[in-house]
Amino acid sequence: MEITLAPNPLYDQQQNLMINKVATLIGENGSGKSSILQSVFEERLNKRAHQNLNVVCFSSGQNENYSEKFSSYLGRERQAGRGLGLECMYFDKPWSKLLIFLATSIKRTGKVRSFLRERGYVTESAQNGDDQSTCLKCAFKIDKNYVSRVQDALKREMKGEVNTLRSTPYFRSLDSFISILYSKDYEFEEPIRKHTIEIFADRLVDISFDFPRQTQAGEEGAEAGEVNAQAQNTAFDPEVSFFTQAADNNYFIDKQGYKLLFKGEIELDQLSDGEYQLLFLYALIDLFDAPDTLFLLDEADSHLHYKNVEKLWSLLHGIQGNAITTTHLLDSISAKENRIEHLKVVESGRINDDNKIKQLINRLSVLSRAKSVEFEVCGKLPNIALLDDYNDWIIFTRLAARAGLDIDRLSTVHAMKKSSSYASANETFGKGKVDWLHGLSKIDSPLITTRAFLICDRDEAALEWNANDGVQVNGRIYNDLLNAVKWPRGTKVSPYLLAWKRREIKNYLLSHTALSNNNALDQVNNGDIALRNHLKPDKPGDNDDIRRLNAKGVIDPLINTEGAGLDIEKLQAYINLIPREEISEDITNMYNFITGKL
Repeated sequence: MEITLAPNPLYDQQQNLMINKVATLIGENGSGKSSILQSVFEERLNKRAHQNLNVVCFSSGQNENYSEKFSSYLGRERQAGRGLGLECMYFDKPWSKLLIFLATSIKRTGKVRSFLRERGYVTESAQNGDDQSTCLKCAFKIDKNYVSRVQDALKREMKGEVNTLRSTPYFRSLDSFISILYSKDYEFEEPIRKHTIEIFADRLVDISFDFPRQTQAGEEGAEAGEVNAQAQNTAFDPEVSFFTQAADNNYFIDKQGYKLLFKGEIELDQLSDGEYQLLFLYALIDLFDAPDTLFLLDEADSHLHYKNVEKLWSLLHGIQGNAITTTHLLDSISAKENRIEHLKVVESGRINDDNKIKQLINRLSVLSRAKSVEFEVCGKLPNIALLDDYNDWIIFTRLAARAGLDIDRLSTVHAMKKSSSYASANETFGKGKVDWLHGLSKIDSPLITTRAFLICDRDEAALEWNANDGVQVNGRIYNDLLNAVKWPRGTKVSPYLLAWKRREIKNYLLSHTALSNNNALDQVNNGDIALRNHLKPDKPGDNDDIRRLNAKGVIDPLINTEGAGLDIEKLQAYINLIPREEISEDITNMYNFITGKL
């Protein structure tokens, strides 16, 4: 699913977010992860966008931003005489006990019931599977204002009116609720003062919740004015519609004073914070999951034991709807369900997929187990390119595109920075990258990698290349190095040791036309190299002098910004000046080799 994100307080542009069941936003504190979630919530709340979705929002703590916006929205709805709708809801902790109770009561095969069953917290009927032990204690009331409205409706009915308050599904449900749990003789002739009632899970079947499934919650939350029940919603159970309206603004039920008791008089409040939060999340999924539901979960994994973190991600990746989540937990980022396409790096309110792997590793480097996490992240990648610098891949793909090659075919290859550890002839060429492969082969997480392209700078190495492809390094010593990596049983990873024929990737930016336009051609075409090897118009410069030249001093000022390093806009502007004829065939050979293995 793809949604358009409105500008948020940290980023003033629209952006698109692709959600493959779950999109998990990661980034430093203050990066704007929560701002993105809040922008989606507010757009739906104010009916400016996402109106085809039911949005369910949860935050692990009391989030003032959500609370403030949602409270303002509810105030406007009540003032307009409209009740609580379920198409966009923020559920904070006071809602937890009611939702958990409803989930175990009406979702016999749901996650809440399974959780209670696994821990021995529930007694179930052998006949129908009803929850026979869970009890919700809450304060209930009928105030004099509602009694007056009912009596007024009765008078109008005596005059022949039909569509009054008493004819609404909500009133009929409330009447049944009172009859079963309070008194069969109550006729709404006087208020019911606030008092505590006990609602057992298996008693809900005795109540006639007279909500057609297509009727949306929203008929009775307001304390004044006539009802408005025009909106339609097919996703939610009638019990959910009734109780959420009854608890809205503590109108009939006071959700602040709940007690939720399980088997053996165990109170929900006696469970650990992690168990409590997991049950709350399970309840949201049990009650609101549907193909058109979008869950916004802000740090839902906080407080959870790592085993419960695994359960959370397994749950989210199995829902009918979709979810946008935020996290800062290592166990969540490395969870096997969260593949690389699910992880979205956020910087200053912007989802930034440029150099995504670099950002992921940089983000994880401040966390414990950073080295093993680097391997775990890369183990999620089907195809890895190990280069001496992240920027090498950027330069390579931009040159390939300029050469007219379809770089979309490289989209499944992810670049990683890893030194070749080659500084002198006494070292083995490419060994640093091969050593890294040994580390990757030892990770505990599932390994989905199938190809690893070890792309090395040549520097001063004397190498032999495969004559057929022009990029693969020949030699028994290199084959022995690669064959020494022992991959887990059932895993097949094909590593390839490759090298630029020139000193490094920046040598391929040496172009007669581009340097001439930047008044820098004389820095190459001078007496330091033979005249016959000078750069020429419409020639790629594939000769030994150009290959061995240390090009950084010429190229860096043209593509870098001082203090920031590679400037993508400067790089692209420079490459745009290079005629296709002046791009080396080495770029095409590297492209053909990699795409030929995918």
